[in-house]
Amino acid sequence: MEIVNNALGSTRRLRFAPTVERRLVHKAADSQVLLTDAEQVGADRFLVAAAWSPDHLLYRPGPSGAGDPTLLVESMRQSAIYLSHTFYGIPADGQHFVLSHLSTDIVPRGLPFDESAALPVVLDVTCVRTSTRPDRFSMQLSVSLYIHGRWYGRADFRWAVLPQGAYDVVRHRNRPALDPACATDDPAAGTFALSPGTVGRHQDRDVLLAEAPGAPEDTWRLRMDRGHPVHFDHDSDHVPGMVLLEALNQAAHASYAREFGAVSRLVPWMVSSLEAEFNCFGELDHPIDIIVRPLPEPGPSRAGFEAAAVQGDRTLTSARFVGAAPSWTLLADWEAVTC
Repeated sequence: MEIVNNALGSTRRLRFAPTVERRLVHKAADSQVLLTDAEQVGADRFLVAAAWSPDHLLYRPGPSGAGDPTLLVESMRQSAIYLSHTFYGIPADGQHFVLSHLSTDIVPRGLPFDESAALPVVLDVTCVRTSTRPDRFSMQLSVSLYIHGRWYGRADFRWAVLPQGAYDVVRHRNRPALDPACATDDPAAGTFALSPGTVGRHQDRDVLLAEAPGAPEDTWRLRMDRGHPVHFDHDSDHVPGMVLLEALNQAAHASYAREFGAVSRLVPWMVSSLEAEFNCFGELDHPIDIIVRPLPEPGPSRAGFEAAAVQGDRTLTSARFVGAAPSWTLLADWEAVTC
């Protein structure tokens, strides 16, 4: 499939098949590669093509029927890596990509989903250097999202590329204070997994949250399947940032269902705005708590949640999610019917 993108400044057709080499987006499995093509259209501006498959192993539409916004986040992550290797001369081996911040805003109607074919996605990307040091490559990637030529939202993504020595320093900076005697192969032992529907997923193995005996109502334990084909596509010496973000996303879904109860099935949770900060690395062999609280005033007919992944004395990742919520009129009508 090919689409001419003259309106976006493209001088040729962008390909939507096959996908790019998996090593250029740091994936071990071809099935996890979303990007298919890229063209430079300015000094630091690129058009990046992606194909969003309807049968992705994890990122599938929720009860609302809209596409999963996490596909946009993963497309940005892959774009940052691919553009760094392909257009900015970053070697494909021996380098570490460290994410620090991301934000997204998508249209209220949500992202489209086509169960019969992959969606042709174009990311209009502008890259800006965020460090003036010649020995440090760090950038912000700003994106406008187009699907079938229609604008669906915007996003920002900040990252740095570190050689092994610099990575070793950053990897252990602000490391959580943990007792080595408490290290374990299963930090979620003795917990009880939430149901997939509660966290906005379809399969039991995709659930990252568990109830821990004695934990506060707003706290869940992170559970990880190190053999999961998406969460752990390749080996890592720390908890991947996308795993932490997915856990916070699931916590927002679970909190929404808990706050609105049965009414949440009438107005399913659909994230339209996300902002996340990545502060330090999580260790694989110690427990991580996922803490979530409602935002006080996200807006009319809106629900918002603030979530954090905490390990020891450190907040690893924090995020704010906002999306559609049942109106007070609907809540009142539902209570009148059920009373």
